[in-house]
Amino acid sequence: YLRKNSSAIYNNSKRISDFFEMACYNNIVRFYENSGYDVSIQNLKRNKFNYKCTTAGNPDNYSYFEAKMKIGKLEYKYEIRHNINVQSYHNKDTYTTPDISILKPNSILIDNDFYETKMKYYYVKNSSIISFCEVKNFNPFPELLFNFIGVVNELRPNLLRKVRSSGTSHIATSLMISGKSNNHADRIINNLQSRYHINILCDLFNIGGATFGRLSLRRLKTV
Repeated sequence: YLRKNSSAIYNNSKRISDFFEMACYNNIVRFYENSGYDVSIQNLKRNKFNYKCTTAGNPDNYSYFEAKMKIGKLEYKYEIRHNINVQSYHNKDTYTTPDISILKPNSILIDNDFYETKMKYYYVKNSSIISFCEVKNFNPFPELLFNFIGVVNELRPNLLRKVRSSGTSHIATSLMISGKSNNHADRIINNLQSRYHINILCDLFNIGGATFGRLSLRRLKTV
């Protein structure tokens, strides 16, 4: 998508985990493009796409994607953001930072009192998050899988029950893992996905492109 739009990838970090995170971010963008959204790059820096591979920093200094869809006379607009602090569903004064977030537009706020140093803290209210994805450059193991359910409970507890999609479709909250699962991990993944409205996607280093291809979208849960 970036090549098609003559944009260059810009990122200072050379770590494999960061590149995997960037690839997953691109795959989420691809999901929206293949789902019929009009997807566009926003906030290029010197004509380069600047990924936010850090939980710190002003989001205005980084690029992101905007996804739009028109249904009848109504136009729906969302932002696909990278490493944005999100308010807990249960407590207004606690936050966590998903790797990828689907947000309502123009929802980033500033708290000048979060730090004792009065440094600005950038976040979004819980009501502004549509869905999110966690990215892990590991082979899947039980603690990783169960910990993800804790994050879902903190940010989108409604997905811990079966829900139906309505209006525009968004990818359901997902755990995106680079490595291939073994038999035990497969049993846990199948059990969790049968109980909760989530996606747990493994082996994305090898099959990331196929997982988010146009013909595979029906296999992914949406909200």
